[in-house]
Amino acid sequence: MAELVPEGGWDTHIHVFDPNKFPYAVPRSYTPQSAQIVEYPTSTTGCKNIVIVQASMQGVSPAPLLDTFARQNEMNGYTLRGLTTIDPALITDAELDALHAAGVRGARLHEMSWGHGKQNDANSIAKKIHALAQRLARLGWVIGVFCPVGAWAAMADMIRAMDPRVKMVADHFGGTFPGEEDSPAFATFLDLVREKKVWVKVSGFERLYHGHPAEMEAIEPIAKAVVEAGPDQIVFGTDWPHTQLGVTRKGKTDRQRLEEIEGFRTVDDDAHIRKLREWIPSDVVWNKLWVENPNRLFF
Repeated sequence: MAELVPEGGWDTHIHVFDPNKFPYAVPRSYTPQSAQIVEYPTSTTGCKNIVIVQASMQGVSPAPLLDTFARQNEMNGYTLRGLTTIDPALITDAELDALHAAGVRGARLHEMSWGHGKQNDANSIAKKIHALAQRLARLGWVIGVFCPVGAWAAMADMIRAMDPRVKMVADHFGGTFPGEEDSPAFATFLDLVREKKVWVKVSGFERLYHGHPAEMEAIEPIAKAVVEAGPDQIVFGTDWPHTQLGVTRKGKTDRQRLEEIEGFRTVDDDAHIRKLREWIPSDVVWNKLWVENPNRLFF
């Protein structure tokens, strides 16, 4: 679907895995196979501007991300940015400055349990965000969070009071699942988007609609509401290379999570992009989604 994507488009949510060079953290909830930046399917989106998001099982060291940045010269015209996982109590300002110079533009929190372990409550998530914001505001960094939409709603007052230099980004439609589009929590989330307190990644489609008989169509009211609320606050992400869904990991033992290497799912990203274009008929908003907004956010 590269022909639908405007020139200069961004894919703001992918992962890169190199477990041979950078072993995964222990414990972890899953063990994905390798996926190198050179394998990214540019033919799907045409994007050469990419944001690499450090995944939960990669631990708190930014080393895998920095290693990928070091290969940027091999990528023939690509611009790479990244969101890393950091411990705000341990990292120094000098280390943060070095990460910024390398291309890191924020920190990421994965706060969705997917049925494995206990789901962190909004208060716990808010404390993590607050600690990060105190360290990252001076850099104007992103704090990307994947958590349930109910948590976003519960944190609304805290988010409204945050340092405006911090850019809060909600992964995967703010963790809103089909059926939640009429909920009070989603209404509050949309208020945050309208107030330009939260950016939204238009991403993770199949993670949200998986198992729904309407498939991608089940996301339509959520997507349209988000786009209407914040045409200046939306960015696109494929979520490549499509790691396994949480439902497939239920019942696994801790040893299985460490030892069983998971392959990636086949997801029709082309179909998602085509459907999005139907839902976003405005050329102006379409260009904002792919080019203008991510340029403001990450470049």
